Amino acid sequence: MKWNWGTKIFIAIILFMSLIIGFVIASFQHTVNLVEKDYYPKGQVYQSRLDEIKNAVTLRDSFTIEKNATSVVLTLPEINADTASINFFRPSGNEFDRIYDISTGDTIYEFAMNEFIRGKYKVKVFWKSDGKGYYFERDFFID
Repeated sequence: MKWNWGTKIFIAIILFMSLIIGFVIASFQHTVNLVEKDYYPKGQVYQSRLDEIKNAVTLRDSFTIEKNATSVVLTLPEINADTASINFFRPSGNEFDRIYDISTGDTIYEFAMNEFIRGKYKVKVFWKSDGKGYYFERDFFID
């Protein structure tokens, strides 16, 4: 068989199309984890989140996160809130997120280390007091 330029171009096109089809099949089998499930509505109200961050900026230094062998300890300032929650957000997979509604009388919260897996978490603290929202977040790593 003689390999002229037409045969070589045809083989190159077939190999290229096979490569593209392989990439398409592989991309459909790959799961995509979004950082936030409902990112579009959250993006529309982001200015209110910026206002909540600005409200909590004076209390920023009062938040501490520490870990020991058995637990993660979160220390908050004294807040008088109507509602309050702590969210341990895991960017790499939402099945590892932990959300806790908290009482406003306590300032020290302890969470068992076995509830978390190794990796990066974003600790998000949100509370409302007298109709005014407050928000604070800090990165935290568990080894």
